[in-house]
Amino acid sequence: MEFLLSTWTDERLQAFHEGRLVDGYLYFGAHASELETSFSVWAPDIAGIDVVCVHPETKEVSTYPLEQHPNDNSIWGVSIPKDLTAWLYEYALRTAKGEVLWKSDPYARQSEKRPFTKSIVSGLEKYNWPLEVLKRKQTINDNHLERAMAIYEVHIGTWRRKENGEFYTYREIADELIPYVIDMGFTHIQILPITEHPLDESWGYQTTGYFSPTGRYGSADDLKYFVEACTQHGLGLFLDWVPGHFCVDQHGLANFNGQLLYEEQREERRMNPDWGTLNFDINKGEVVSFILSSAHYWLEEFKFDGYRMDALVNLLFIPNIKERPHNTEGAEFLKKLTSSLKIHFPEKLLIAEDAWHYPKVTHTVEDGGVGFDYKWNFGWMHDTLEYMKTPPAERSEAHSKMNFSMVYQYEERYQVIFSHDTVADGRKSLLNKLPGTLQEQFLQLRLLLGFWIAHPGKKLLFMGQEFGHFEEWEFQPELDWASLEDPEHKRISDFMKELLAFYRNEKAFFELDDERDGFMWLDADNHEQSVATFVRRGFLPEDECIVLCNFSERHYEDFHVGAPRKGCYEEIFSTNSAQFGGTAADLQAVAETLDVPCDGQHFSLKLDLPPFTMSIWKKRKDGSDLL
Repeated sequence: MEFLLSTWTDERLQAFHEGRLVDGYLYFGAHASELETSFSVWAPDIAGIDVVCVHPETKEVSTYPLEQHPNDNSIWGVSIPKDLTAWLYEYALRTAKGEVLWKSDPYARQSEKRPFTKSIVSGLEKYNWPLEVLKRKQTINDNHLERAMAIYEVHIGTWRRKENGEFYTYREIADELIPYVIDMGFTHIQILPITEHPLDESWGYQTTGYFSPTGRYGSADDLKYFVEACTQHGLGLFLDWVPGHFCVDQHGLANFNGQLLYEEQREERRMNPDWGTLNFDINKGEVVSFILSSAHYWLEEFKFDGYRMDALVNLLFIPNIKERPHNTEGAEFLKKLTSSLKIHFPEKLLIAEDAWHYPKVTHTVEDGGVGFDYKWNFGWMHDTLEYMKTPPAERSEAHSKMNFSMVYQYEERYQVIFSHDTVADGRKSLLNKLPGTLQEQFLQLRLLLGFWIAHPGKKLLFMGQEFGHFEEWEFQPELDWASLEDPEHKRISDFMKELLAFYRNEKAFFELDDERDGFMWLDADNHEQSVATFVRRGFLPEDECIVLCNFSERHYEDFHVGAPRKGCYEEIFSTNSAQFGGTAADLQAVAETLDVPCDGQHFSLKLDLPPFTMSIWKKRKDGSDLL
């Protein structure tokens, strides 16, 4: 009883019930020291509860009854004068009807590896974060709007496997993945959910352990090693995190006390038929405190540099209604969540997944927005892929799919993405979506990736697409690394290194991503030739670049394009370079502007534009600008 009174003060109880407690993991769950182990759980309207502990080696079983807090009969706890670190445990809840429910701990920090479901007493914090890492964490996202951002999206369990098929641990994969990501030229890593989940094939999105790193990949200390190693090498690290729904498995949150406790009370909003998950009851203060505490936990305990938050459509829009009316309750909850995180972790980035047409997702809460820093541009992704899947001879009729994104580009701050959603569940890989012969597919893949880099917005690419993975992503095997022995795939990999290096070095492609001054169409509507031409700009005039994208199979030997300034231009990048498998031996040398107006500009260039090619031109720094 003394444990409950000392831990659960009246102020803390009130914050928990009102949805204001952001560090519930410090009080709920199992906490062990050399002298004692305490357990605390929220379980209203039950007859009683025991914690059943099992020694990990001897399998000795000890059962301890929990007592109610004297001022709050919904919270139960016990303090045991024994260090139970590494012991397995689960709660046996006795309902008012006499049923016994076996549940894992909602606030457990460690869990058994599937298919087993018990929680594990994690013990005292042992990991020592180097001071230099903690300092760098404070600045790693500084000035992010004006910096290059190329995110490599990874599923840890299928990026690479051991020879015997087993998973790498977090620590082991850090030693493999980080050098690879740096060599390729990405600036950040984003990992699919590693919160504990029972089903591998859910990719981590059907969560049971909101405070527990999955045991598939090792210990919490292994995960911290991975985070630290990313920071030491200058890589940002984002966690894919699920705020709105949870797994239906009966050892988890579902019907936790034999009633609807964590789940939505209204039947029509409760279940997600497409995912087979349950939505949280975000109108219940205790549930809000649970979610807020989870959000704070991963940033505080593991020092991630931010979140990509999944499935926001079921928070911003009322679930299970085809017309998707706005969900005021869900929006207010998200505003509370983002505001809380920004107060405590102002240096972290918050990235929204799909928010469909909900307004001002990336505006501050004070400005009437939802409070995210970036939003995935699903519209651009779907439209661009639909356009690229269209046979080249028919692309003139689908031209608006390629240019439509710029109509809404500056309403939000976007990341342009080719995520895991685009290459799984029968959708094919990026390479395999493209029409034509295999050679034409590779040509168009380079064009597609070039267009991705040239389009305004920060970048994200799912693993494997950087070397032209031929098959769509499936859970069981690792990526097809053997395909890199094929010259075409090796050239795609080499191309990506060059493309990402070009992106990081050319300020026009990232400094003004979110400013209208950073982009100007030269010709958005050239559907007859299936060509798009535009200008990208940075802060300085000399960083300005002209981009030409030929999405057709035709070769335009004397293509006219407008030039904003008079002078001598040189080609600085081409997806058609022979070193990548294209037809051009070298970059085109130079081209002088003509005093012929074109595309609304006073000057123009006459250029050679091969089929399926992105070509980028930049004015030479030779003082030839006469204006």
